[in-house]
Amino acid sequence: MNWNDTLNVIPDGVQTLSKMPSKHVNGVYPKYIDRAEGAYVWCGDKKYIDYPLGLGPIVLGHANEYVNRAIVNQLQKGIVYSLPAKQETELANKICDIIPCAEKVRFLKTGSEATSAAVKIARAYTGKNKVLCCGYHGWHDWFSIVNDKKDGIPKIIANLTAKFTYNDIDNFKARLGKKENCKVAAVIMEPYVLEEPKKNYLQDIRSLCTDYGVVLIFDEVVTAFRTKKFSAQAYYAVTPDLTCIGKAMANGMPISCVCGKAKIMDVLMGDCFISSTFGGELASIAAALATIEYMQSHNVIDQIWKMGDRFKESFRTITDSTGLTDEVYLKGLPPRTYFVFPTPEHKALFWQECLYRGVLLGHAQFISYAHTLGVIDETIRAMRGAMKLVRKYWDNPRDALKGDPPEETFRLPEGMKNGTETTESNGPAKGKGMAQSSVGNVKDSISVDGGRPITVPAKL
Repeated sequence: MNWNDTLNVIPDGVQTLSKMPSKHVNGVYPKYIDRAEGAYVWCGDKKYIDYPLGLGPIVLGHANEYVNRAIVNQLQKGIVYSLPAKQETELANKICDIIPCAEKVRFLKTGSEATSAAVKIARAYTGKNKVLCCGYHGWHDWFSIVNDKKDGIPKIIANLTAKFTYNDIDNFKARLGKKENCKVAAVIMEPYVLEEPKKNYLQDIRSLCTDYGVVLIFDEVVTAFRTKKFSAQAYYAVTPDLTCIGKAMANGMPISCVCGKAKIMDVLMGDCFISSTFGGELASIAAALATIEYMQSHNVIDQIWKMGDRFKESFRTITDSTGLTDEVYLKGLPPRTYFVFPTPEHKALFWQECLYRGVLLGHAQFISYAHTLGVIDETIRAMRGAMKLVRKYWDNPRDALKGDPPEETFRLPEGMKNGTETTESNGPAKGKGMAQSSVGNVKDSISVDGGRPITVPAKL
């Protein structure tokens, strides 16, 4: 199939912004994936180890046999009934068992639906309208209004959402304002993205929200089912009022939920309306039940973290051996990491060379249960070869680059552009010294919390 044929009928050729060719090494990366199994994807006759993993939903590996059987069994019984199915209650009970804040659950289809539902529930419960947010929470109007892509959104809602800076409790307090005049209905945040919370940071936010009568929402669309103890709130022992879950909860099948304290969730029994024909779709519910069962019986999350640690440690060994430890590194916890390079060109060359060696990378690298020790070691061999070439062309990476550097993804935290660090919003940078690249013109160099200076390239 020709890519122009796709562009003729699909805007940008994709359903998800992060899958656009421009978000990868355009001109080098394949346009389509034909099939997937375990830790691998096939593009035509080329086989690659997959690390974007569908942007995070694949936690057990592609086409997991146990989950597939559960889906097929349910398909043979029907997937959308005219009355509730018992499996809905069964899955809701499972969620309540593994998510600390969960007392009641409403199923939806996407992470964006879950976060929007949580915000609506919080507004109905508190009678207030303003939302403070930290992280990425989807494409709906209430969140998109504070981001770059805001066409089609009424400007009148612009004052109803404000961002706060992660790990900066003073910034959060300033956004919250005075208690006696607080108009905030909800605080919604990802418990972590690239860095762990500072000591007492989440606890302090929890205490302030309780004191102010603000509903605290943890967006665990990405972190749930990948963090130890099944959720960041369990791992860090901080319980929000509501939680949004999605992505990995059904190993790729489309399902999400908002769950939380019964007294808050019960606004749905009144005039707060959240209803979906496909909320009780049973193939996805069967997949979620099977995913949870498999994860619990196989210690999946512990294995993912073990392999993620090996991935990070081995990459550090590679950068040490090439003398690039301070310039190139991985940020993030073991189940989800991001490569940091001094310029988009350096990162693009690394992606390109890994692809040539059979490894498909993206803005975020996820580890699944199918990423066995053998898969990780195969990846490390490929990355070692790729980094040697990056080191060879360090001063002029464009000389070896066959395509265009990837554009930044909407999903990256503030302060990271194209996998390069540009502000102090993500905490201290790693390393001490920065070799100046001859790629483009270096516009400026800023010191982050007394750490190494970070080159900020001019427009390339």
